[in-house]
Amino acid sequence: MNTHTIKNFTSEKGKAMLSYEGYIYTLERKNDVKLIFRCQNRDYKGRCHTNPTMDVIVSAPTEHCHASKPDLVPVLELKNKIKSRAAETVESSSTILHSAMRSFPLDVAGQLPQSETLLSTWRELRTSRR
Repeated sequence: MNTHTIKNFTSEKGKAMLSYEGYIYTLERKNDVKLIFRCQNRDYKGRCHTNPTMDVIVSAPTEHCHASKPDLVPVLELKNKIKSRAAETVESSSTILHSAMRSFPLDVAGQLPQSETLLSTWRELRTSRR
């Protein structure tokens, strides 16, 4: 029985992503029967196939020639959370960032980009909406 879990989330551009066995995949293509995901590290050809609801691995993932990075999943989720909140509210960027960081796991904090980099991304998002 498979004990690995599939974690679904979206990229900064709104594209479907999943995490499985510590590797992160982005949606490459889909059809009526399955979705085909490619390893996020574009230099490698790792692939995995899921059913259309992204809750079952249909075809076992191909081999990777790099280490898994399970610590990146919380970082990607945090970025998405902050970005969506910046788009939906009028709170200041620093307020949104500090509020989101309160629940962020400290053991993966080293994977985060610098605060100023995060803040500038959301400032650009808000500027483009005006």
